Amino acid sequence: MSTLKKYYIVVWIGFLAAMFSVGKLYAQQDPGFTHYMYNTQSVNAAYTGTTDDVKIIMLSRHQWIGFAGAPQTQIFSIHGPVDEKYIGLGLSYTRDKIGPMNMDNLALDYSFKVQVSKTGTLSFGLKTGFDKRSNNLSQLNPLQPGDRVYSSNIEGKLTFNFGAGLYYYTPNSYFGVSLPRLRRTNYNKNVADYLNENVHERHLFVIGGYVWNVSPIWKIKPSFFLKYVEGAPVSVDVNFSTMYQQTVVAGISHRFGDSFGMMMQLKVADFLWIGYAYDYTVSPIRIHSRGTHEVLMLFNIFTPKDEIIKSPRFF
Repeated sequence: MSTLKKYYIVVWIGFLAAMFSVGKLYAQQDPGFTHYMYNTQSVNAAYTGTTDDVKIIMLSRHQWIGFAGAPQTQIFSIHGPVDEKYIGLGLSYTRDKIGPMNMDNLALDYSFKVQVSKTGTLSFGLKTGFDKRSNNLSQLNPLQPGDRVYSSNIEGKLTFNFGAGLYYYTPNSYFGVSLPRLRRTNYNKNVADYLNENVHERHLFVIGGYVWNVSPIWKIKPSFFLKYVEGAPVSVDVNFSTMYQQTVVAGISHRFGDSFGMMMQLKVADFLWIGYAYDYTVSPIRIHSRGTHEVLMLFNIFTPKDEIIKSPRFF
């Protein structure tokens, strides 16, 4: 490994560690997904360009069906390698709606990869982008005496943010840690009668998984996704998936204290996978919810010619 690459690693790890220790974290706000293992770019920029081809991901999540004002999230992202060995670039758009609150995010992702062992690669990622926030809390109708009444709204407020991440992977495993937002954004400035309703906190994400090739036609993959923000319970997702003949994936998942889920993906063409996931809520909100639906479309384009003889990496 060259001296320049070693210096880059040391500086980046120091920078990321320093960012993890800055400030306080309070409440979980960033959206979560059942298909987190296929949507890694949205939470960790270091995943960008770590595959051989260019990937386009479209995902739509409708949470707690039947619950008024339930979260809805849509994502479009594209990423791929610019330089086969070192550089990856990506672009993503996320729209998140919860009740009267809307958040749009447009982000550019950049990664730099370093091979640290015979089979292992460490990727460093940067995420830069803009948030557009609208909160129409004055439309809420208080039900209980003493509930707050809002006389003002936030309409299309634009703010800048940036994040960082690390992602280590081999042909059969991966592990990543990231802070997609390093700035704690306060949307309350110059807005009357708001306290902390419009503060977007920093979130820490940890993700990992391992693939076993149990036979020429079967693969199995356990994985996990941890989300942390100070002042809120740690959220942990675990998943166990199987792949059959590189064309069908089926799995079960569990978000501790919240839900159980099942998921399936099908390869319908050489360039296209489609997926569906359903979560059954086990928290007290289940009384008002008919579960959560999530639909995924994954396009693989500009695939290298020799990719057709390779085995899919399954993450």
